[in-house]
Amino acid sequence: MQRAAAMVTVTNRLDHSEVPRLLEAAGKVIGQLATPETVIRVAEHNADAIWLFTRRGRNRPEGFMSALLLNEAGRSALFDGSLNLLDPQNEYLTRQHERPAAIYVWASFTPGVLAAGINRVMDRFDSPHYAEADIISTSFTLRGHRAMVRRGFEEGVWHDGRFLNGFYMIPRRPKTLAARQPSYATHDQALRPTGIKVVNGFEDMMRIAAVRAAVYIGEQACPYDEEFDGNDLAATHLLAMVNNEPAGCMRLRFFGDFAKLERLAVRKEFRTTRTAFELVRASVALCKEKGFRRIYGHAREDYLAFWQHFGFKLKENGAPFAFSDHLFVEMVDDIEPSPTALSLDDDPYRLIRPEGAWHVPGPLEISAHRHAQMLDTAHSKRGH
Repeated sequence: MQRAAAMVTVTNRLDHSEVPRLLEAAGKVIGQLATPETVIRVAEHNADAIWLFTRRGRNRPEGFMSALLLNEAGRSALFDGSLNLLDPQNEYLTRQHERPAAIYVWASFTPGVLAAGINRVMDRFDSPHYAEADIISTSFTLRGHRAMVRRGFEEGVWHDGRFLNGFYMIPRRPKTLAARQPSYATHDQALRPTGIKVVNGFEDMMRIAAVRAAVYIGEQACPYDEEFDGNDLAATHLLAMVNNEPAGCMRLRFFGDFAKLERLAVRKEFRTTRTAFELVRASVALCKEKGFRRIYGHAREDYLAFWQHFGFKLKENGAPFAFSDHLFVEMVDDIEPSPTALSLDDDPYRLIRPEGAWHVPGPLEISAHRHAQMLDTAHSKRGH
């Protein structure tokens, strides 16, 4: 990657005469794009919006990456649809000296080695001036989805109480990090009947057992003692619900310096949905929130490509091994802890909240409030 990056020059100095040619070439691949006049206007409003990529030794740019640097109103307009993406309104765009609330990846055209230039632009957007701006994108293809996931984007955005599936985000500003709903806590029986939750009670454990029995024992004829192996009460479980019906599950166990994902199961009625993908993403997010840097797992050889989609790779020096009548390979994924990961520096109440509910006050905080009220009452009586 470093070698490829050295072969590409990146600049935000826009040559107006090159814009029509680049847009025409990109349009053949991407589809409808903004007009050259609009692109030039956006670049004149903020030079950091348009970046041109040129292979070393060549005189003309052959690719580009563009971004809309949005203020707070622009960020909201993007989500509610009032931002015109083909002709964005200046009132929603920041000037170069202003800190944006969001960086929307407008369009990119990076054939071949030019893709290495994207990292150079992202380095610019990691600078202090931009570091707290959320990075947002959209994708309408499986290839684009995979690219978003590889680059660390989370699928779906919460805005004004609605979950917007069509957006991808790298959340970075404190307001977003504090307000977002974790991907492992998106199910609510009344408000959000489709989503994922961490299992905290017996009824949900029964749902987990039902899903795994249907998939592993019913479909794959796995012996009972091999499926229910004595580790379920030493693990965290994620349960996926579709219209309040148990659809899939995942088991996570935690060791000294790594977490292990296992027992991913999705009922066959729900395998045309994105339940399996969402369970994996939610599991990785939970591991990040716990502060882990490495995830380990076993993949059936015929399912390895599915796990590689999320960044997992074969464990070095790992050899295939067999159990329950299938061949498996060891896989690992190196991750970065969440910016809000649990730590000893946290408020003590956060560390005693229910598993997977670290983002909301827990029952013991209510207890603490009750204790404070009792002390206030006692002090008041002594004052009389």
